[in-house]
Order: sequence, then C-alpha cells, then structure tokens
Amino acid sequence: MSAHSGQELVERYLAAYKAGDLQAMEACMDPEFTFSDPAFPHLDTKHAKGMFAMFINNRDTNKMEVEYTDIKKGTNDLTYTATYTVKYLFAGRPVTNVIRPTFTISPTTNLLLTQVDDFPFYPWARQALGLPGLLLGWSGYLQGKVQQTAGSRLEHSMKKAETTQ
Repeated sequence: MSAHSGQELVERYLAAYKAGDLQAMEACMDPEFTFSDPAFPHLDTKHAKGMFAMFINNRDTNKMEVEYTDIKKGTNDLTYTATYTVKYLFAGRPVTNVIRPTFTISPTTNLLLTQVDDFPFYPWARQALGLPGLLLGWSGYLQGKVQQTAGSRLEHSMKKAETTQ
C-alpha cells in the first residue's frame, strides 16, 4: 500500500466517524480489526464495532463532536498516526478529549487492522468524573473501575442493539 492510499484510508475512516457514519467506518476495517484505549482495552472486531455504534447512536444525547487533524505516515507504509478531538457530555459534564491514535493497515486487505488510541487518563477523569476524577484519576484503581464500567455499558448496549434488530 502506498503512503498516499494509507493516509486516504485513515482520513476516510476518521471522516466517517466525524459524520457518524458507522457503515463507512466498518468498510475501512479489516475483518480482524482490534481497538484499544485507556477505557476500552483489547476490543476484538465485534466489540470495537459495538463501541463505535454505542458512541454514534448516543451522539445527539451526548452532543458528541469529532474533529481530526495531522494524519501522518508512521514508521512504514502500514502505520499511520493522527490526532482527533472528541467533545461530548459525560454524565452531564463537558469533556474535551484529545486522542492520538496509531493505525496499522493489513498488508493483505489494505484495511485498518489495529487502532490504538492514546490519551492522558488523568485529564479525562478530571473532566468526566468531577471530584472523584480529580482526587483518584491518577490511580490504577480508578482506571480499572472505568474499564469495568465501560465494558459493562458496552455489553449492555450490544445486547440492546441485538434485541432491537
């Protein structure tokens, strides 16, 4: 894959996320796509798609906005980085999360194989959780609780989606 087409793939994917177009996002994903970030570590394809569906389906309620910039080739033609900012309400609190993803492209399908999002957990926790985030956002304990809660919400959202189809 050329650097140009890899960059176009990442841009198409992030533009679809910005537009709330889950089908267009999924069209960019390899069948073995995986996702990881500080709140949702180690999601397989099914759960990654479920997570993005949950975010997109709640975008109006949560007033979610996505902007992206700085799509760049990484260490080779199959690795890309970017910056995207997500603004939304979390339990009524405004959150601005600046995320730096690293994407890996499958050499066989030329689709996104992995997405690893990096963002500082403590600033996110302060915004999203208020006083508990301010006091405990630095701790592994709070991050573990956030991961547990996020995983439970994802499972609930996916089960709810299955029953409405």
